[in-house]
Amino acid sequence: MLGCLMAGFEMLGRNWWLLAIPAFLDLFFWLGPQLSIAPLMRDAMATLEATPWPMPTMEIPKQFIERFNLFSLLSTMPLLSTPSLLIQHVPGLTSPIGERLILPVTNGLSLTGWGALLIPAGALLGFAYLNSLARKVYTLRYQEKDAPQEQKRSWWSTALRLIRTLVFATGLLVLRTIITPVWLLTAGVAMAIDPCFGPAIQGLTVGMAGFIILHLIFVIHGVLLGERGLLRAILESVALIQMNFPSSAGLVLIALLIYYGLGFVWALPASDSWLLLIGILGNSCIATALITGTFVFYQERIGVLNRRIQRPMRT
Repeated sequence: MLGCLMAGFEMLGRNWWLLAIPAFLDLFFWLGPQLSIAPLMRDAMATLEATPWPMPTMEIPKQFIERFNLFSLLSTMPLLSTPSLLIQHVPGLTSPIGERLILPVTNGLSLTGWGALLIPAGALLGFAYLNSLARKVYTLRYQEKDAPQEQKRSWWSTALRLIRTLVFATGLLVLRTIITPVWLLTAGVAMAIDPCFGPAIQGLTVGMAGFIILHLIFVIHGVLLGERGLLRAILESVALIQMNFPSSAGLVLIALLIYYGLGFVWALPASDSWLLLIGILGNSCIATALITGTFVFYQERIGVLNRRIQRPMRT
């Protein structure tokens, strides 16, 4: 398990260009323009406050809305997004080069249009990033000339991987969009019934969601690295977690602790300080090495899994 993560760091040490996509994405979030929904949300909140049942306070949402950057939709696809430090820790409105350019979103139509543009663009960016890691991990085991025919690089195989990953990530995004309002409503009703019951419902549902996501964590790995069809990748991901639960869960837990723990350190510099550049590069290095380590883990364990499945069939 730890050896797989170390292999990820070793591979990054020989291929620094792998961190280019997350680094440039964070640089864009930091130094580029901000796509602000603040004007739209101010109008919506003014309408709510004018009703006979005004909101009790809007101070916290206003602070968040002023700094929210709609370009963050470039890193929103479940399990297919590019890691970003500044998605977790939203930068201020200033940067080392001065005030950032603010592009206002003033109506629902433009909001929908930007969403329809940025979400697919972010999915393509995430695919390009993860696919580059998968292809590098693949060369650890095979030289290109010795690779099986179905693994040879081609436009067709790349297109198939893209379609499968987009279908999978879009399905997760749709499910999240549907389930989240239901979850919030259920938790709110439970909280109204009993203040102690609401947190229990929230904890239970979050735990269940995490358990399900854990079983799907290697689907993208199966599609990009294993060249699996989507159904087979899902079944193998579930089987891989079930047969290696302690090591798989431990790998994911350690990777998350390292990534999010160091994320607070990387984000310490102010948004108008060039020191934040160190944080952006550091976060990109750590994220790329950890994700590469999960690809190495998948490559090692999937062979063992397939041999276990084939052995009873032979007997």
